[in-house]
Amino acid sequence: MVKHLVMWNFREDFPEEKKEVMAKEADARLKALVGQIPGLVFAEMKLNRLPGSSRELLLVSDLETAEDLEGYQVHPLHVAVANEVIKPAACDRACFDYEY
Repeated sequence: MVKHLVMWNFREDFPEEKKEVMAKEADARLKALVGQIPGLVFAEMKLNRLPGSSRELLLVSDLETAEDLEGYQVHPLHVAVANEVIKPAACDRACFDYEY
């Protein structure tokens, strides 16, 4: 199994009142990809409001293999969520992947 973690901050010009709505939309759309993208078994977007964190958004996803992760990253359904929901709102992307 592969754990795929991605973190972002919101863009400075992204409205505060839209942050929760954006996170919920991203979460729903990413969860809907489970079963549609080969090897994707879990996906969840979290919005963090605690002051000690250095990022505001977190994507946690599990894939069966490293090859599935490669396919997920370029899959049109995933790319659509990234382009339509995440990229217009977020910046400062950080990623960490590991096998477990």
